[in-house]
Amino acid sequence: MKPYKYIFLISSLLSTSILIISCKKNNEWRPIYNGESELNFKHYLGRPDSSIHIEGLKKDSLGNYVEGLGYNDPLEVYTIAQLENENVIRISGEIIGGLILIDSIANYHLKLKFKWGDIKWKWMKGRPKDGGILYHQGKFRHELQIHEGDIGSYWAKKVIFDVPANTTTNLPEAILKARPFLKPYVSTLTDTMWIFNDEATLHRFEGKDEWQIVLANPYNELSHGEWNTLEVICWENHAVHLVNGKVNMVILNSFYREEDKVLPLNSGRLTLQSEGAEIFFKDIYIKKINERPTVLNKYIE
Repeated sequence: MKPYKYIFLISSLLSTSILIISCKKNNEWRPIYNGESELNFKHYLGRPDSSIHIEGLKKDSLGNYVEGLGYNDPLEVYTIAQLENENVIRISGEIIGGLILIDSIANYHLKLKFKWGDIKWKWMKGRPKDGGILYHQGKFRHELQIHEGDIGSYWAKKVIFDVPANTTTNLPEAILKARPFLKPYVSTLTDTMWIFNDEATLHRFEGKDEWQIVLANPYNELSHGEWNTLEVICWENHAVHLVNGKVNMVILNSFYREEDKVLPLNSGRLTLQSEGAEIFFKDIYIKKINERPTVLNKYIE
């Protein structure tokens, strides 16, 4: 999940774009992936768990890898699979990393379908299956958490933002299961956490160097084996998460600090995470938007 260090290779990733979205008309859905037989996206992979054998990859005296795989994918973490007689993207989850759908984009509506596979790697033993959608990714980023039993929650570091939320002690089972493994790295996994509530007053996260977590509400995940529809709507420096048609997170007024400046977080890469579990994606569509979506009217004057 979140405590692992990724290799982002930022300079080279930003230099080229594997997919250019050039919508002649706004409000027109365009496919990013719609059943093609080849996987034509860039990716990155971090350091494998020590239990995984990678020929030629350096380890330290304790047997831990000291470098990541970067663009290399010897274990085929990212592939096209045949599932239910159609081509889909398969992310095995064996190594932490990301599949980069778009290098940089702003003001858009993303929609895709995902479902869990059956594989969870042994270094994830005891924890729920995990994945995620990173958006506005660069030095900083937002995340729509794809966490079994906890889909749509928000995780970020060093991002300033407002969210309608209140605290709760009624934590989902997914968080309770993951917490013993992550607590040494994630100090904000406590007995009381923030949860989205569209009737609550705005809470300001100040961009601290710790995981800023807001639990999704309501949870709306379908049963194992069913395809779930996820949506991310980004307008300026605001964002909305939807799971199977229901809004369960709204992030407002997001900024980041760069030296002595405070800048809006309103564009960046769009990435599907590999985080320890097999996950499938299909029907990935996007449309550019040029006016504020009505779903945000309740929150923005």
